[in-house]
Amino acid sequence: MNDVITIGDAMVTFHPASTGPMRYVPSFERKVGGAELNVAIGCSRLGLKTGWISRLGNDEFGRYIYNFVRGEGIDVSQLEMVDGYPTSLNFKEIMEDGNGRTFYYRSNSPTTALTIESLNEDYIKNARVLHITGVFPAVDQAKNIELIKHAIVLAKQNGVLVSFDPNIRLKLWSKEEA
Repeated sequence: MNDVITIGDAMVTFHPASTGPMRYVPSFERKVGGAELNVAIGCSRLGLKTGWISRLGNDEFGRYIYNFVRGEGIDVSQLEMVDGYPTSLNFKEIMEDGNGRTFYYRSNSPTTALTIESLNEDYIKNARVLHITGVFPAVDQAKNIELIKHAIVLAKQNGVLVSFDPNIRLKLWSKEEA
């Protein structure tokens, strides 16, 4: 039984080694990120038994995330590596004044391979908390909204507490859609 499970995307984030326009930055530090995954990592570090439901590209970036997550003690039994979908990436740009931008590369995200049929009801019902955010539905609105609704129904039918962080990302969808 997991204390907390999350459903969502993850990505490799590249943080600049120096400030200034990205075109002049010579190197970046690679890190793992993603709203739902960050919660799972925090919960695991607090000693909670944590699981993550997702898909990663069957590529070097996906393997990097997989190994990192497993190393954090997160259950990866509901995580699959999928062919034909590149693992999501983003690059940070930080200017001298502290302002910054993020450049996302998440088209054809591996999480689009996650379907309602692939959700494991037993896995969800054996958790204490299902944590979701507004980021995952924004990545592939038509499909992921239905998937999240289905996961919530499974959780509620089985007495699992649902935690929801709206985490509205207006770069992914409009305020009205969110």
